[in-house]
Amino acid sequence: MKKRSLMAAVILAVFVLGSVTTTWACKSAGPNKHVGNVTAIDVKAKTFTIRDAETDHPMSFEATDKILKDLKVSDRVMVGYKEEKGKMIAVEVQS
Repeated sequence: MKKRSLMAAVILAVFVLGSVTTTWACKSAGPNKHVGNVTAIDVKAKTFTIRDAETDHPMSFEATDKILKDLKVSDRVMVGYKEEKGKMIAVEVQS
């Protein structure tokens, strides 16, 4: 019985610590910033999507041609953005 409880405690600790690590990826970046891997780029719509490191959910941003030109799918980026009319607009992207 003790062995089973110890194993459950270890599994729980790994899960909690793993969750904290991914949370730090975006919150430590600062306000209006997200970190993740680029999963899609739509030059025609002037948008790109990342898989957010904190939530593991896709997030789409509007962007200028200059920003889009420098992006590649699978790039790890930190996106600085502003919100306008319910949309996230990338103002800075760092690889």
